[in-house]
Amino acid sequence: MSDRYKGYRKAKASILIKDREKYSNIIAVIFCITIGVVLMLNLIVKDRKFSPEENRVLQTEPNFTISHYLDGRLESEIDAYSNDQFFARKGAVRVKTSADVSMGVLEANGVYRCKDNYLMEDISSPNRKYVDNSLSAIKEFKERYNNIGMSFMLAPNTANILSDKLPNAVKLSNQNKYMDDFFSKLSATGVKTVDVRKPLIEASKKRQIYYRTDHHWTSDGAYVAYSKLASDLGMDNKVKYKPVIVKNDFIGTLSSKSGFTGGKYDSIKVFLPEKNSGYKPSLIYYPETKEKTTNFYRLNNLNKKDAYTVFGGSNHPVYKIETPVTPAENLLLIKDSYANSMIPFLSQNFRKIVVVDPRYYYDDIDDLISAEGITQVMFLYNANTFFEDNSLSLTLTK
Repeated sequence: MSDRYKGYRKAKASILIKDREKYSNIIAVIFCITIGVVLMLNLIVKDRKFSPEENRVLQTEPNFTISHYLDGRLESEIDAYSNDQFFARKGAVRVKTSADVSMGVLEANGVYRCKDNYLMEDISSPNRKYVDNSLSAIKEFKERYNNIGMSFMLAPNTANILSDKLPNAVKLSNQNKYMDDFFSKLSATGVKTVDVRKPLIEASKKRQIYYRTDHHWTSDGAYVAYSKLASDLGMDNKVKYKPVIVKNDFIGTLSSKSGFTGGKYDSIKVFLPEKNSGYKPSLIYYPETKEKTTNFYRLNNLNKKDAYTVFGGSNHPVYKIETPVTPAENLLLIKDSYANSMIPFLSQNFRKIVVVDPRYYYDDIDDLISAEGITQVMFLYNANTFFEDNSLSLTLTK
């Protein structure tokens, strides 16, 4: 090989190395600028308090306190804050999910792609501290109002009742074990347990009792649970209803949370009372807005991102329902959003229902019980929410 050719190859290699270094430097600069812009936008853009796509409260900027730091909550809140308030988070989730789907990934952000086009959220392991706090608060609450009948419905989640639709390779925590343990401890407080698992399993063989793309049960599922509740508590359940589909293209919070798209849309039904079935209309009053209405179903919300809010609107701290039925029982319903689609059925069994969501209610529960003449108390939560939430103990504790 001639010296001239060797020199040519050496010069060419030197040029290629310089070009590579140049391109590497350009890419590094672009990367640093991108990171800097995203960081600046994260600092400038105002924090969001609520995600309509996921139907949940987002973590806002944590406040530093010694107690938060020592018990580890500060670190957890900072981590949640960085995830919840990341700029263009929704778009980033969609891009990542699209890539995951193309590679056959079955899980994204705690949501699984399952058989028959179902999306199912993971089963939450109980936060033992929170559950113990809730049990202690319920026990003390029952002792304070020993003359008032109390019941607790803990609703199972989709991945529990429809576990046969989970991918074969996915094994989730045993929610039945968690529920059995809770029911066993709850019975010792004198509060009546309402277990709806068996009727939901039977009903699931004939109809859709959970949404495919949302974490709630459907109106059919809510009615099955209500029927079990009415039977257990000896309540009249004679009103006949006709299910009416009001939306055929519902895409729920699990789709938004995971980014998984495609498959089948969901239908939303409302149950309307049949004529001459003994149904009594109700008056519903929302104190925070001073609104009065006779409509349980907010049909205008069907065009919103979270169409599940057709059932009573968004989550309210407290509101009141009055219905001219007998006997004149007054119910305090302490609940999460699973109760929203059941409340129209319950209205036919109580003269007054005072609905409280402990996640947003900060007033004195004892004053409310006294002022409204409460004669019955009912708790209604889905298991995942209850096992991860500490708001109930804060509301009940005197």
